[in-house]
Amino acid sequence: MRVAATPSGAPGPSKLSGHAGLPARYAEGHPALQCVERVGALRASAGAASPEEARLWAQTRQWPPDAVHALCAVLRSRGRTLGVVTFLRGAGRSAFERSDAMYAEDVAVRIAAALDLAGLSDEQG
Repeated sequence: MRVAATPSGAPGPSKLSGHAGLPARYAEGHPALQCVERVGALRASAGAASPEEARLWAQTRQWPPDAVHALCAVLRSRGRTLGVVTFLRGAGRSAFERSDAMYAEDVAVRIAAALDLAGLSDEQG
């Protein structure tokens, strides 16, 4: 994945920053990384796994052991990827649906804007 830096100071085109990836140690194929590649929400589930298999599924992804359903949404602001927000559900809840993904994307836009504005405030102060 390539990352472009938004110009600061004077307007101009975005330039490749030379940095790539997310500052997280997720294994290749992790739902958060897939979400960034797709630039959209991604749903994942342990499915009909046994409790032990579900625990291992969550542990492999660095999530709490009782998580069996996940929904990742990319945090993007001004054309930049800032990270990923992940929503998790336990076995007592149903898997995430399309409407949940749409809501998560809306929440992700708001989080990304807040993070971006907080970064701007830090730079000016």
